[in-house]
Amino acid sequence: MMTINPYDLADLLSREGYGIDDDTGEVYTDPESKREFLLTLACLGKLRVKQDAQFQLGFYIPHWNCVNSFSEYCQEFPHEQQCKCYDV
Repeated sequence: MMTINPYDLADLLSREGYGIDDDTGEVYTDPESKREFLLTLACLGKLRVKQDAQFQLGFYIPHWNCVNSFSEYCQEFPHEQQCKCYDV
């Protein structure tokens, strides 16, 4: 079973109206709406939950550092098709 990569997860969440912090990978929305879906994703292991300095829980895309660097992405997901190198 193939798991969704950070690029695709961020894209899908963005299309659903969630904001993504480019620096941290935090997924945010209006505090009064749409948090049930983020909680479900966190329970499934697709998002990480961390507390900030004010002890508020935030949702974060795992392996977010991979989004900013293709080489870091391929180190994390070496079996993805775009990371495979073939001798021709």
